[in-house]
Amino acid sequence: MSSVGRLKAIPRSGWVSHGVGIQEVESVADHSYSTSTLAMFLGDMELGRGRRIDVERLLRLGLLHDLAEALTFDISKSYLEYLGREGEAIKREVEQAAWEHIIKGIEKTSIRLKYARLLAEFDEEETLEAQIVHAADRLDILYQIIEYHRRGYPKEMLADLWASTNRSLMHVRLSSVRKLRRIAVRRYKAMK
Repeated sequence: MSSVGRLKAIPRSGWVSHGVGIQEVESVADHSYSTSTLAMFLGDMELGRGRRIDVERLLRLGLLHDLAEALTFDISKSYLEYLGREGEAIKREVEQAAWEHIIKGIEKTSIRLKYARLLAEFDEEETLEAQIVHAADRLDILYQIIEYHRRGYPKEMLADLWASTNRSLMHVRLSSVRKLRRIAVRRYKAMK
């Protein structure tokens, strides 16, 4: 099975650690698709405001941002707590090694280098496209929390994840992100 094919079978571990049943947990592939779709929509909203955005690059960033998880699985923040202060560094190192393993299988050097540059761009979060994908990644979490509540999971079960993710989006200055965040917040507040 290809690395991309494995993504559809890998559950997002953060949901599992928060108590979502394994049969209902979104996969890494589901998340990557949702993130890419949200990024495309945010990009189109920003284009409509006159911003210059490379939509192809935006979509490439969205599709590639979690590809290493095809080998490492999804290492959630709650799992990182067990690793102490070094947790984030260990996760980055493991995911970097997985990423390098994946792209070394690509014969054409120019494509390998292109993908490596895209991953670096995503990690640095300095370009508008990378900022949009990071925001889409977080927005997907908010909307997934709303979906899990719709399926019957209590609001309190994911409240800490909601709070930290929502907080991380508050500093984003893109009007498209602020708008989708406000919609999510309204829906969340309306949940019983």
